[in-house]
This record gives sequence, structure tokens and C-alpha cells, in this order.
Amino acid sequence: MGRRMLCLYFPSLAMDRLQREDPTRKLRPFAVTREIKGQPCIDAVNLPASGAGIRPGVRLADARTVLPELDATPDDPIANARVKQRFIEWCGRYSPLVADDGFGGIVLDILGCAHLFGGEAAMLQDIQTRIRRSGYRLRGAIAGTLGAAWALARYGKRVIVTAEQLHDALDPLPINALRLPERIISELRRLGITSIAALRGIPRQSLATRYGSEIILRLDQAFGHAEEPIAPYRPPSPYRALRTLAEPVGTVSAVQYVLLDLLKEICARLEREHDGARRLNLDCYRVDGTAAKCCIGTSKPVRSVTHLMRLFSEKLDSLDAGFGIETLVLSVPNYDEFDPEQISFPQFDPDQGDTELDGFIDRLGMRLGFQSVCRFHIQESLLPECSVEFQPVTTAGIPHAIWPDYRVRPVCFIDPPARIEVPAGSSDTPPAQFQFGHRLHRIVRAEGPERLTTEWWRDESQPWESRDYYRVEDDRGDRFWIFQERHPTRWYLRGHFP
Repeated sequence: MGRRMLCLYFPSLAMDRLQREDPTRKLRPFAVTREIKGQPCIDAVNLPASGAGIRPGVRLADARTVLPELDATPDDPIANARVKQRFIEWCGRYSPLVADDGFGGIVLDILGCAHLFGGEAAMLQDIQTRIRRSGYRLRGAIAGTLGAAWALARYGKRVIVTAEQLHDALDPLPINALRLPERIISELRRLGITSIAALRGIPRQSLATRYGSEIILRLDQAFGHAEEPIAPYRPPSPYRALRTLAEPVGTVSAVQYVLLDLLKEICARLEREHDGARRLNLDCYRVDGTAAKCCIGTSKPVRSVTHLMRLFSEKLDSLDAGFGIETLVLSVPNYDEFDPEQISFPQFDPDQGDTELDGFIDRLGMRLGFQSVCRFHIQESLLPECSVEFQPVTTAGIPHAIWPDYRVRPVCFIDPPARIEVPAGSSDTPPAQFQFGHRLHRIVRAEGPERLTTEWWRDESQPWESRDYYRVEDDRGDRFWIFQERHPTRWYLRGHFP
């Protein structure tokens, strides 16, 4: 089956944008200017200015000589691109493959999508009606190639063309419809070649010899003899579900009801293909042509409808429905193979929803950011400072080092170590007592020493050469991890044991 491309063309995007920002500009002569060779020139005019004889291309100074009250504003390409990008994102409700065509328009690959909107004619009419209702003039066309749809949207009278009608529809169009450089167009016109039919009557070898291969490529792209891929503004998601509502909705509960149905469809597909979602995007398209977005992420692949619905519910409270939401699209841009095992907290009631460890981590990640939720990772080091590092829960699994059974460490370290006072005595045995702050701890039990030295392979320099670590217990039953720096002799508290 051949491709079906839909091209949209905004003939006066800058003018429509400015008049939409200030509706009073429609009532008075108004023009948009751009600089040509250092001179501001008229680029577009509204109806009052056109009726007064002002035409695009003339210098602003000459136009104001004819119409002194002409109001003019320089064009803002960045603002125009921002508006067009908004329309590109909005067109995602019709097709997952939407892109900027590079010539001031939008292109959609609608193969397999048109029947969802009542056919190609109904789909094109719906897009044009909605965009025109927002205040922007628009032309559109559908054909089997991007080049043909582009040409018909700008120069053609027919808006929907089949493969059999392609030659009859394109031949009468001017050569400008082939997206050729202005230099080639000027040379062809000078020779009297003004239409695509006339150009096709010239031998291909003669055209390529005189004008290069680009003119042959554009002809082949227009008539379907050469492929012309499009680059969508975001890669299409393999998991995507869409619902177009009969009536717009404006409440969070209504959105949740539709979202639950979308999640059931997506999760069923994930289960069939043994995948799990890592990130999900919910795009809510409003009736005014704007879109509200809601995104969630998970630390592990997930396909539980209940769990994903709980994560979305925390985000949907801030959803702005505007004048109503009419289309919802749920997509999974990031997914992975699903691990069927689920870790749980056995000490809690298994019937409660908050007992799953993965669900608990995901809720923390959505609120704090997944970079702030970390797990321990054991390192190949005996030094307390280097034996464990924190890694975000979303980091791909790396094999842990082996933790020796004899290595007993506190759960929490005191960093930096706290200085303690020890009475003078033998430096080769644990002290009989130590003072930390205003409290004196008398030691009744001790284990050690465990002598640790600086690891030679580390680049960073250590301010010490060796340390003797002791696990001690005082007369109140409190257990501590202390160490002695041998050169010079000083004692420190490194942590508390539970």
C-alpha cells in the first residue's frame, strides 16, 4: 500500500499571529515587514492595507508615502516557529508521524489513520476547520507523495489526489510547486518553461546536464519515483492508544475514566509482548487547539494498571482542561523487558496498596525525582569511605562486589568523623573510656583492631596512612565504631551500631 501524505500550509502565519494577539489590527491598515538589503520592506498586509493599494515587496518608506497611517511591525521568526511547533504537537492527535516540512508548513503521514476520523476528506476538513477557528488561515492537500501534497496545498485546486490522478493534478501547476531553488526557476522561466508538464517534456539527461541532479530528484519525489522520508518531531511510540470523545470533558474524574481505559489497552499489549513501561506520556488535546501534557516514570518496567493509575492520579490534580478536552493520547516512549518478580514488604498487610516496594519507590521518584531516590552499591574497597556508593534507582543494574561476612559496619557513618577524647595510655589496645561532647563513655567490651591503610590505586590523596578501627560497647549498652589515627595519635568516632 502506498503512502498518504497530508500537507498543511499557512499562507500568512505572521499576519494571523499578530492580528490574533491584537484584534484591533484587523480594523486598520497593518503590515508585517522584513529587512531586505538593509531596508525594511513589506512582507504581508491585511485587508485594509491591501484595499489601499499596498502590496508585499515594496519598501516601507514608499508604502507610507502612499498610506501615511500604515501601521507596521517587524516579523518575528522565533514567535512564528513557536506557533507552528504548537500546531505540530497538536496534529499528533491525528497521526503519530508529524513533522515540519521545512518550507513553512506541516506534513502528516496519515496512512492507516484517516479511517479513524471518517476518511481523508473528513479528516482534512476537521483539521482545517479547527485551525481556522483559532484565527489562522490554512490550506491543505492529501496525496501519495510529500512533494505532490506540498504542491497541491500551495498551488493546486484539487485537495485530495489518488495515485491514478497524480499526473493530471500536477502537470498544470507552475514549476514553483517542485520546491526548486529560485535560481533554477528563473532560468526555466527565461526559457519559457512555466509548468510541470512543460518541464516533463524535456529529456531528463538534458535537464540533469544543465541544471544538476536536484531538478530530477524533485520531479521523482513529486511523482513517487524516489523516496522522501520525513523526520517526525518526536519518534513514534510503538505503544500508543487514542480516544476521541463525542463531547469535550472538563473534569479530572472524566479524564481518569478515559485514562483507565487507555491504560488497560496499553498494558494488555505490553503483557502480550513481554514488555513493561518505563515512561508514559498522556497528551490531552483541548478544543481550542492547545494540549495539556502529563508524564510519569517508573524505576523498573511496569504493566500494572492499578500502579500506573495511582502514579497518574497524583499528576492529574494539576491538569488544566481549559474549555474542554476532546482527545486523549497515551503513549509509551520508553519501555523495557518485563521482570515478572515483584518484591514486597512481608511485615505489612499484603492486601494494602502501599506494600509493594517498586510502587513505593516510584511514588517517591515522582515526587522527589528519580535521581534523588538511590540504592546502595557495594564497591571493591575495604575503606569505609569507598566501600559503598549511592546510585539512582533508575541506573541499569551493575553486579555488586561481595561483602565479606566478617566486615561489620554501621548503617550510618558520621561524616566527617567526630573527634573524641581518650585518656593517655597504650596505643595498641582499645581505650578504657572516651569522652564525646560532655558525656563520658566507659567501655566494657571491645573488638579489634581492624587496621586499614590507604589504597595505592586511588588518585586522590588521603591525609592519613593507617587507621585502627574498634567496635566498642559502653556501660549503658550503646555500641560505637571508633578508630585511632596512628601518626599522629588521635581518636575519632565513625558511627553508631543499632
